[in-house]
Amino acid sequence: MKKNIFTLLVLAISISAFSQSDCNCEQALNQLIEKVESDYPGFKEKTTYELIYSNFKEGLRIKSKSIQEQDCDDLLETYLDYFKDGHITLVKTSDEAVVQTEETDTKTYPKMEINLKKFYKHISSTSDKLEGVWKSGAYKVGIINKNDKYQAFIIETENKSWKANEVKFSLMKDGKANYFMGNHSLREDTYELFDGTILSFKKINSVFLKELPKPTLTETEIQTRLNEIDGFYFKKLTDKTVLLRISSFEQNYVERIEKLIDDNIELIESCENLIIDVRDNNGGTDNAYEKLLPYICTNSIRSLGTEYLVTPTLIDGLQSWLDQTPDEEQYMSDKKMVTGWVKLFKNHMGEFVDPDSTGVYITEVEIAKHSPKEVLILANKMTGSSGENFVMRMKQSKKVKILGTPSYGALDYASARYFEFGCTNYQLLLPTWRAKRLPDYPIDNIGVQPDIYLDKSVEDWIQFAVNYLEN
Repeated sequence: MKKNIFTLLVLAISISAFSQSDCNCEQALNQLIEKVESDYPGFKEKTTYELIYSNFKEGLRIKSKSIQEQDCDDLLETYLDYFKDGHITLVKTSDEAVVQTEETDTKTYPKMEINLKKFYKHISSTSDKLEGVWKSGAYKVGIINKNDKYQAFIIETENKSWKANEVKFSLMKDGKANYFMGNHSLREDTYELFDGTILSFKKINSVFLKELPKPTLTETEIQTRLNEIDGFYFKKLTDKTVLLRISSFEQNYVERIEKLIDDNIELIESCENLIIDVRDNNGGTDNAYEKLLPYICTNSIRSLGTEYLVTPTLIDGLQSWLDQTPDEEQYMSDKKMVTGWVKLFKNHMGEFVDPDSTGVYITEVEIAKHSPKEVLILANKMTGSSGENFVMRMKQSKKVKILGTPSYGALDYASARYFEFGCTNYQLLLPTWRAKRLPDYPIDNIGVQPDIYLDKSVEDWIQFAVNYLEN
């Protein structure tokens, strides 16, 4: 399989080319335009009507001179929306909910006045399922019902920027939440409580587990429930049919997916039918589903490659990875490859380059001796990026059918990375390559088409899939 160096090696690197500062709206728009026009691989194809684009851009520039700062985010998003690319996102980084005092010019954060001893006594007899002590990673918080909403305050934390009694999040009774991230920036979210034991935040993908009062679920039951909530599990539906749910292919889930497959290998090999549910899977890395290929494929996979748009910021990002990665045996092969890429790219500034110089890629798959006879993949409009790449590649297997709706349509320009563009109050998520199947076979804003379209009258997709396979 072709290596995707950004997926494998530089996930955490923000690519920067010049000094940073907070920007007003006019500055932010001008620098955002400059970065997109120089570094977005799809810019030329998306601006073929030059006069329309130019007029659109100049109209926004005029607005930026007099716009209220609170409306600037919408104006910047309007510019990015022009390109209709799901891999382009603007993130505001200075959205801190703090109080700035005139006398000391120091930052203070929302805090609760609470007696910890009285709090522990209160929760020992409470019947409220949300009140108690909860834990997630570096944070142990107490949750108490105050003023018709639940406040979570810090009891202990390993994050040195947080102090005891500071508010970590607030839960409203309508299911909405205000959540303070590790840097104290505020995020609006929704939450859900499962079995009085698991508190899940939807958008920020954070989960808190109850410690006190002692939960009724066992550790095994909690882990099973977490898998269901997170969307990583196997379920035997009938004697013939097994369901595999994978909600994300993000890099941090790769080991979890591989362990899930390893732990259920007998189930995969012995089942007659396998349903793979990748609805709402926004992608991540193609490596996440590699272990499944021997059980899904009936032949090798043929695909075209990708071309990177060579820019100074691309080269800086690769060089930064080389400088930060230790000279250890586990990295030497990749470092040698990246060094070759940097040397190649420096000779092709401003051009599109496929560092592997291969027109067609063949992924050789060692077909498993025992595997399902039929495989159905469920995909919907929110199956995107490497999620829809999985769907597109698996269509080559003779025993696979895709059920659902067209996928999201964000696969022509990908391997998105965070770019700084001169404003500390913003970061830009931008693709770095384009697919070589363009312009003959576009996917963006079209999606990968299913073999069997499921219209809105089909409420239970899984039951539909079981009936299709077994009846």
